[in-house]
Amino acid sequence: MDLIILGSSAAIPMSNRNLPSIALRYKNELILFDCGEDLQRRFIEAKLKFNKPMKIFISHFHGDHVIGLPGLLFRFGLIERDAPLTIFGPRNLFLYLMLHSKILGLKTNYPLKVIEIDHENQRLIKYVGLDPAKTHQEIQIHDNVIIDEKHYYVKYTAVDHSVLAFGYSFNEKPRKGKFNPEKARELGVPEGKLWGKMHKGQEIILNGKLVNPEIEGIVGPKRPGRKLTYSGDTAPCDDLVKLGMNSDVLIHEATFSKELESIAREKKHSTSTDAAKMAIKMSAKKLVLTHLSSRYQEDSELLLEEAKQIFPDTILAHDLMELSIK
Repeated sequence: MDLIILGSSAAIPMSNRNLPSIALRYKNELILFDCGEDLQRRFIEAKLKFNKPMKIFISHFHGDHVIGLPGLLFRFGLIERDAPLTIFGPRNLFLYLMLHSKILGLKTNYPLKVIEIDHENQRLIKYVGLDPAKTHQEIQIHDNVIIDEKHYYVKYTAVDHSVLAFGYSFNEKPRKGKFNPEKARELGVPEGKLWGKMHKGQEIILNGKLVNPEIEGIVGPKRPGRKLTYSGDTAPCDDLVKLGMNSDVLIHEATFSKELESIAREKKHSTSTDAAKMAIKMSAKKLVLTHLSSRYQEDSELLLEEAKQIFPDTILAHDLMELSIK
């Protein structure tokens, strides 16, 4: 489970920072949070594959967070992609992409689902492909969960920004306990299918006796899943704290330094110290500062220093940085 920063600037790209996009590489899937400008090039530089099962979560419709999405979809069409793609975002996401299809000739000749989050009515609106003539499906949202997969689920919340904007949390489900092969051999369990069953926590019959792998110490207790929270653009926000409680990694915008707190409040953004305080409130393990204003192109370390005074386990995002989430 690896985190890759594809863009860490805010509003204006810098020479060394693209506009916002975060990738999470999980098992055989790629999960993106926002799609800033020139995302295709960052994919190449990060050696990410264009034809992998993928989910994209758009936080809001300010251009720096979504302009890279149509270009990425054009690329998918040109390479004859066949892996499934699902895109989540606020209402009008389907309209935004459908207009690119009608006016610019965007061809989505691959399995595509567009799922709008109707926050006001607590429902999802699901479209298959970009044909407006096709019927859509409405799905009720429960406990802010917008997708529930075998190994993980994703929750969202509305955050405090100048337009409707969402934060997202990726929640891995409890993982299998560690398998102890020496203990299995000691009890005389032959390698093969029986080992596989026990690793899944299943009891087996051995020499006419029932063997429970956890009781016998062959498999340890289930391990808690990992959690990553992405703030999107927001001022300090209690709902985001609830969403991100006990995150292993909090990726939080830090558009301004603490000296510009008044501007941050006016524009509904956060300072570096705001992000650090949010990490403390969430009991997060690690904080990643991103969405940095271009005014800090030469002295971005200032933001890191301010945050670390409050929350020491803070790192400053830079493009193409990779972080393994253990």
